[in-house]
Amino acid sequence: MKTIIRISSLLALVSVLFFACQKEVSFERGNTRVSVGSLAVDGSGNCLGAVVSGTYYKDTTLKASNYVDITVTVDTAGTYSITTDNVNGYSFSATGTFSATGTQTVRLAGSGKPLNTGTNIFTVTYNGTTCEFSVTVTAATGGSAVFTVSCTSPVINGVYQVGTALTASNTVTLNVNVTTIGTWSVSTAPAVNGIVFTGSGTFTATGAQTITLTGNGTPSTAGSFNFPVTVGGSTCNFSVTVTAVPDYFPRTTYSNWSYEYDGDPDDSLLVKVIPGTHTVSGNPYNIFLYTDDAAFGFDTLGYYRRFGPNYFEWGDISYGILDDPYRIEYTFLKDDQTLGTTWQSPQFSGPYTDPTTGMTTNITLRWDLSILQQNVTVTVGSTSYANTIKVKQELRQLVGTNWLLVAYFERYYARDKGLIKEDLFQNTGAPIYVQDVRRLVIY
Repeated sequence: MKTIIRISSLLALVSVLFFACQKEVSFERGNTRVSVGSLAVDGSGNCLGAVVSGTYYKDTTLKASNYVDITVTVDTAGTYSITTDNVNGYSFSATGTFSATGTQTVRLAGSGKPLNTGTNIFTVTYNGTTCEFSVTVTAATGGSAVFTVSCTSPVINGVYQVGTALTASNTVTLNVNVTTIGTWSVSTAPAVNGIVFTGSGTFTATGAQTITLTGNGTPSTAGSFNFPVTVGGSTCNFSVTVTAVPDYFPRTTYSNWSYEYDGDPDDSLLVKVIPGTHTVSGNPYNIFLYTDDAAFGFDTLGYYRRFGPNYFEWGDISYGILDDPYRIEYTFLKDDQTLGTTWQSPQFSGPYTDPTTGMTTNITLRWDLSILQQNVTVTVGSTSYANTIKVKQELRQLVGTNWLLVAYFERYYARDKGLIKEDLFQNTGAPIYVQDVRRLVIY
């Protein structure tokens, strides 16, 4: 098993046991932070890109098909509550959690019952910002349409992924044949796998045409699911496939990996995930243990979590370089970024004792990370791993005003497999060790 390596001088090399003992991370949803952001607004104060769905009739209670999609710019991920004022007897609102920053689409569900016809102006409020959109209410005219529906050759749109809430892009278009014009309303309720498709409108002509149902909810399980559509006395079904969220660093209990160093089967490391979690600042982390000799038991390798596409490690970020542990959280992997994306850990400082001279000085370090390869096939030993992300993680030391390279890792994370390869290099590029997975079991 490798032990911690230190290099004296300002370019002091360092680290290693770690998950050569590398680190990985876990992500659990349920973050309780409150989001920070703003509504997208045009120059007239209107909600930029707002899409109003459904039909609005006087004295008719709103349905699941009555909603408005608005655009929000998220600066800090976390929980949100977005509401409108109550106008003419009805309103719109949404609550949830933003798992990532950037531009997001939020669906505001309608509730209540319009009391009068006319155009109503609603004011949306979120995080101290406001914008407006309008809804037109008409008098209910005509009766219910008479039609048949076919689930043959449905057009399914949008991405369906476990744990990801559906948006306005999640629709299904079905063929219908109308014999009597009028209003229509279709729903696949009750929910199947956390999803319901609904739609409503008015047919103004008879004959063959289509209807579009919009999905709501959050899928809970991967697989193929049938959704029933009942019109009159007949029912047909269409199927939607939900995929699992890609995970480049699995943290499921009892998953385990064994590695060997520099091709030596007698120089090996076993890593496993144990039951339970370790909570820091309200965030639960999965616990990884390691051993290089099971006869002597296991020790803690690190604590890992995942939030959306970001993977975090909490622990001694210096990996034993500093004389005293410096424990914080940092992001070691981002699975949604393109080739060349870069990011940094927070900088950290502490005492460092040169093992050669015995002199102790205070040094400042940081980790610089970048995506070297995105979703490529990598062969380790005799096994090829598709959809692998290669990350370069450089340790840099602040000397004067310059951040000098000390050493660096090149780590390979395979989708749904985890860390399959880790190589450590001196700042010159000379290799220190090669760590290759030789067996893995994911639960």
